[in-house]
Amino acid sequence: MLTEANKVVVREVCIENKRGVGTLKMKDNKVLRNVIIFSLVALSCGWIGRLVDLQAGTDENGSLGQLIWIVSPLLTMVIMRSWMGDGWEDFGIKPRVKGNAFLYIISLLLFPFMTMVIVGISSSLGWMDVSPLSFQYLTAVGIALVPSLIKNIFEEFAWRGYLAPKLYTLGYNRFIVHIAVGFIWGMWHFPYLFLFVDTTESMITYIPRMMLGVIVMAVLYGEILLMTRSVWPAVFMHATGNAFIDTLILKKFVLVQAEFSYLAMPSPEGIISIILTALAGLWMYKRRKRTKHRQGPPGFPIKG
Repeated sequence: MLTEANKVVVREVCIENKRGVGTLKMKDNKVLRNVIIFSLVALSCGWIGRLVDLQAGTDENGSLGQLIWIVSPLLTMVIMRSWMGDGWEDFGIKPRVKGNAFLYIISLLLFPFMTMVIVGISSSLGWMDVSPLSFQYLTAVGIALVPSLIKNIFEEFAWRGYLAPKLYTLGYNRFIVHIAVGFIWGMWHFPYLFLFVDTTESMITYIPRMMLGVIVMAVLYGEILLMTRSVWPAVFMHATGNAFIDTLILKKFVLVQAEFSYLAMPSPEGIISIILTALAGLWMYKRRKRTKHRQGPPGFPIKG
């Protein structure tokens, strides 16, 4: 039987537990509020940028509107972390190369390798006309790498440096997080999609496939983030992917037959690209499941 003193202790423990649960709930509510604010800013900043460009009469690459579009999510992340209580603990800014060298190599080489596979398959089946991938192409890729790296520091510090880890802290299944991040990230591209898309295909069929491609990339980037606990592999993977693939398409080193573009495009909307990216994400997921001793710091729980 409990003595009066023991009853008092039990009551105090219960009160403290309730306070702890209440504090955690308030913290989760604050994180969710900040995630919603970040998402709304990210989804609106591109349209604001487009309005600025239309008012200025310019839609060319490097416009003021595009600067607003690229920079706003990162600035919002800085505000959330610095002044709205999110902190920097789960930012993933440390490279953590030790023990992750293989994953860094994968992040640098995966998309160039996938691009070669897609070009090889598509050209052999007559879906794509390929210019000789000469010194000119490698030079163009080299020129594109530095701007691509800078651009993707801004982009990945926002998506994998803020949105993904903040959703992980809320305890959602990580595949739900990957899908949510991919969906918002894909919609963020809409205002300036015309700059990066060279197609006669109807947007009714193009956009759902593009969104699926972005979501499977979010799975891949999210898994390598969880494996390394660093944002940098996603930065490098995104930068090399943009440099190799965008240069190939926008500089006309390959010409995809219109009737096969939905299959053969090496960019995210291509069916072959979607399948290969999904397989890479699944491999990363399986690899991480086998490496159960890797326990992430706060912000990188392993659930699902």
